[in-house]
Amino acid sequence: MKGLSSNEIRLLILSVGTHKSTRPLSPIEVGKYVQRAINAGETRATVAETLLLDDATVIGRFVRLLSLPPQVQQLIGWGSDPATVSFTSASDIARLKSETAQIALAKAALESRLNKSEIIEIVQISERSQRPIESCIEEVLNQRPIVERRHVIIGELQSDSLNETLLHMSQSQRNDLLLSALVRYGLNTSLHGAKLGDGYFLLVGDDVFQSVITSLPGGFEESITKYLTRELSLEGSVV
Repeated sequence: MKGLSSNEIRLLILSVGTHKSTRPLSPIEVGKYVQRAINAGETRATVAETLLLDDATVIGRFVRLLSLPPQVQQLIGWGSDPATVSFTSASDIARLKSETAQIALAKAALESRLNKSEIIEIVQISERSQRPIESCIEEVLNQRPIVERRHVIIGELQSDSLNETLLHMSQSQRNDLLLSALVRYGLNTSLHGAKLGDGYFLLVGDDVFQSVITSLPGGFEESITKYLTRELSLEGSVV
């Protein structure tokens, strides 16, 4: 397949068309690889055929993920992790034209554990009515007998040098680094999930976790950035 090495193609095949909970690539990494192949001259149909997929529809879903803002991209997973939005739901969120609406719906998907049908309904209501996305989300949630809510905290890293280092790490390596830092500083109590992206991080937890994180000295973005930088230094000293 044009634009990709044989190893990258192997990683793609191991990451799509499977129901395994552990995959070598994240949905966003798959989207980037697929887009690179398309830019090199491959069609979506040939990419789908190489990846042993029945049709090219799913290829379009992966590519659509790349139109989402970074804050949303880091929330996307394969569906088995309760701290992520499934890539199929994320591709539906990408249909919204406003980045602000995309971010709001992605956060609501995690905080209120919206399922795929609810997300599609919210997007359709927004497209038909042109109402604020918050109003559309509330309408769908009001149809539930009980609303279960979690806190989703999205922060921006405050260090260019840290961001540069993270660019050379895979998604799983970044996630492991964030979790290790949270555990080291005792911030994993009541934590439901954590992801570390390119310049941003995501934390999901209950009321207790939210209170602890937002009370960190100097602000949670500055504190998490400092903890990650220290964690990288400690890992380096072990090697």
